[in-house]
Amino acid sequence: MKVIKSKNAGYCMGVKRAFNNSFDITKKHKKICVFGEMVHNRFALKSITEKGIIIENDLDKIIKNNDIENVIIRAHGIPPYQEETLLKNNKKVFDFTCPIVKQVQLLAKKLSDTGYTVIITGKETHPEVIGITGYCKKNHYVVKSLEEAKKLPLDAIKRIALISQTTMNSNVFFEILEYFKSKRKDLVYHNTLCNLPVKIQENALTLAKKVDLMVIVGDKLSANTTTLYDKLKLVKKSIFVETVNDLDKNELKKFKKIGITGGSSTPDWQMDEIKNWIENL
Repeated sequence: MKVIKSKNAGYCMGVKRAFNNSFDITKKHKKICVFGEMVHNRFALKSITEKGIIIENDLDKIIKNNDIENVIIRAHGIPPYQEETLLKNNKKVFDFTCPIVKQVQLLAKKLSDTGYTVIITGKETHPEVIGITGYCKKNHYVVKSLEEAKKLPLDAIKRIALISQTTMNSNVFFEILEYFKSKRKDLVYHNTLCNLPVKIQENALTLAKKVDLMVIVGDKLSANTTTLYDKLKLVKKSIFVETVNDLDKNELKKFKKIGITGGSSTPDWQMDEIKNWIENL
């Protein structure tokens, strides 16, 4: 049996930057909190808590907790009003928003401020989308599918602009984009998809053509890893696993070539653990 790990699989630049910077902070500061999960991967989060960093999703709890003095903004970013609230309550803020996400936030603000109704392709409850919409005025919508996009009152919108959650399924984004272009010739759009998750997807799809089975590794709550799995299962038999306990030894032995990949929230060690286990069958 041959096991091949896909190129570029694992942490993206923004996530890696947030983790490394957070670890550096612990060398100089104490009483540190990350506002929300650094990534949607509970296995990766262990490395944060092992450094003594608290993970807290509730803004009010952070404000009222005197044992929290330093607050890390994760790669997903947050709405500006939340950062202002933290500062007003004497919390020192370390902004580790992914630089690419920050660009999308500022683009959304610019479009909204100049009178555009901003339509964001993505999941409304995803932290990155929550952060982006915080930079818009009330004139915005979030859609996660073509079906939802078709329900928008396009004729009633004077000026319309389309952007995206950086980790959105690219197939869905372009599907929605083509629909809007067919309905509104004056559409302003920006492809704000991050190239790194797209590159991970492309490399994984290329590998899928050369193997008999694809194993996607990560946390099943991760949006980008789920998107990766959804794409791969369309072209190759695929399984989505979190640990070796999710693997069926007898089933795996049926395949001669197995590909391993993970989303941008999957640490290398998690993929390597799965890879090594399969290789030792």
